[in-house]
Amino acid sequence: MNIIEKSVTDVLKNELKKLQTEQLSHFSSGTTLINHKLLYCNKWAVNKYEYLVELLKNESPYLKDAFEKYTLLQINFINAPPDCTDQLFHIDYLGDSISFFIPLVELSDLNGTEYLFFHDKENYMKYFPLMLEMSDKYFSRPEAKDYMESKGFQCGVDYEFRCANSDPFALIEMPNYVYHRGQKNKTNHSRMMLNILLSINNAYEYPTDEIITDSEVDEAQRFDYILKKRMMVGVMN
Repeated sequence: MNIIEKSVTDVLKNELKKLQTEQLSHFSSGTTLINHKLLYCNKWAVNKYEYLVELLKNESPYLKDAFEKYTLLQINFINAPPDCTDQLFHIDYLGDSISFFIPLVELSDLNGTEYLFFHDKENYMKYFPLMLEMSDKYFSRPEAKDYMESKGFQCGVDYEFRCANSDPFALIEMPNYVYHRGQKNKTNHSRMMLNILLSINNAYEYPTDEIITDSEVDEAQRFDYILKKRMMVGVMN
């Protein structure tokens, strides 16, 4: 996880606050699942919020460069309600996607996306095949730790689990190789973020539904497996 900007501009900040107010009714359904509401999708014929694309391009040279290199797929709000269901660890879309986040609240160890941090940054690419293998197994945190240990890695020496931390309205990048999960939100308020999803090779069939009620199972071909695994982890806990 990389903080690209500590804070976005007031122009974008005010627009996101306005959009948050407009979308509040959607995010007050009482769900305990991390969920998405799409604002923009490159497959839609009509995009009410297409103006956000130019607004975001003008926000940061780094973000503008990413827009030019890769394919913009979606702009959405992702919401983790208080006490939401822990996700299982994974890599999004088999490493085909890059995400940028703009959190509307402070991110801390209590609500930030949890991820595996290698102390040697070269290990992200060196062990990317291992991360993809682990992603396919959809581990809980204890399972991921045990599997890493079976491969000769020591937690606290070679790697550790961290949570994304930032001020509200920071611009954060999650590269395609990050092994992560949405953790249980331990605060008393929703953790809402703008999510900008880009594809590197257009190698995956991405969801286009406006509302994704359970963001962990948006990859259709693994839907049944993830639900069964989630149920098993719940029983073990």
